[in-house]
Amino acid sequence: MEDYAALKNVKIHQLYLDTTYCNSSYTFPSQKEVLDLSVSLSLSALQENPKTLIVVGSYTIGKEKVFLAIAETVKSKIGVTKEKKRILDCQENSHLNKLVSLNMDECMVHVVKMNSLNYKSLSQHLAKYKAKFDRILAFKPTGWTHSDKNKLLSDIKPSLKRENIILYGLPYSEHSSYTEMKRFVQFTQPEIIIPTVNNGSPSARKAMKDIFKSWLSEKSIAINELFSLSK
Repeated sequence: MEDYAALKNVKIHQLYLDTTYCNSSYTFPSQKEVLDLSVSLSLSALQENPKTLIVVGSYTIGKEKVFLAIAETVKSKIGVTKEKKRILDCQENSHLNKLVSLNMDECMVHVVKMNSLNYKSLSQHLAKYKAKFDRILAFKPTGWTHSDKNKLLSDIKPSLKRENIILYGLPYSEHSSYTEMKRFVQFTQPEIIIPTVNNGSPSARKAMKDIFKSWLSEKSIAINELFSLSK
């Protein structure tokens, strides 16, 4: 980010900040680390049982990096519904579109709605493709799965492990984590920060304003200390 030319030597007066995860408890790993974990778990599952079907939850948009990374690694097409394909086509991502398929039977990786990631729905999904698969490894990639109990990726355990269904919650999000927001604000030094999420009450807005002030204060102190050392 610091090397991005468009942000260098630019004065930002007013910043509209996506404050979805503006809480220090949401200091989750980088996207790359989570993608590497999902790929590793997928490879291990397929090595143990080649008839494993990998299922990735998705909202209307988002999580494409997760199912794309897995599909590329296991060399599979990505099975989606017609509705999902129409949405993905709008992204005009030629590489992704080459891997997307409406023929679920030819795919080891399926994309389903996020609210389908439960034992009942996953069991029903597996039953549809029982001729080819006998186990599901599912991923629920959302920052909301992050908790103080799972600060490290090595701490992550299946949130569901029942019969032939295994489900992992992955601390993955397209929104910036707390530390990423802090880093961006300290780098850009905006004069005014307007929170755009979870800002419905005066107390919530004040709490975020205090957080922003602390970030900018830390940056100012660090700069002053640096100048002092250089004298």
